[in-house]
Amino acid sequence: MQGPTMDVSGRFLRTGLLFRLIRLGTVLLLPTFMPSVWAGKSPEPPEEPHHAKLFLTCTPAFGFAPLTVQLVATLRGVEPHDPNYCHPAITWVRVDPGAAPEKETRVTEAPRCVHPDQEVSVVTTFSKSFELAYAGSYLYRVSLFGKDGKEIRSNYVTVKVLRVP
Repeated sequence: MQGPTMDVSGRFLRTGLLFRLIRLGTVLLLPTFMPSVWAGKSPEPPEEPHHAKLFLTCTPAFGFAPLTVQLVATLRGVEPHDPNYCHPAITWVRVDPGAAPEKETRVTEAPRCVHPDQEVSVVTTFSKSFELAYAGSYLYRVSLFGKDGKEIRSNYVTVKVLRVP
């Protein structure tokens, strides 16, 4: 072992002792400066700035038969003049009570653009009303199709229709 040495401030240090303490402090303090490492998670990649999403809501969500419901789908993350989403095709999907999901009812609306290319306008809200005559739980979803053929699916909403006692 080497003898004591003097650093610039005039204090005596053992060779390498200061280096070991700095290294130990760095290892112990590093996770506090990197919360994603400290939490055991990898850093999340940044979200795409123009990622289109479709959100579905229903009013009312429950009631007695016959029940008229209003579904509203809201498109977010789309530029107001994006020609891909000007007059998109929209499909309303319903799964009736007791039916398997593969036996769904679909209602498709596919409007066409008849205006000049300079007049592109994106509609961000779509609505449809349905009359539900029988008791049970109905499941709804909406799909929107851009001009490029890409499908955007909404979340599912459940409507509970109660039987009159």
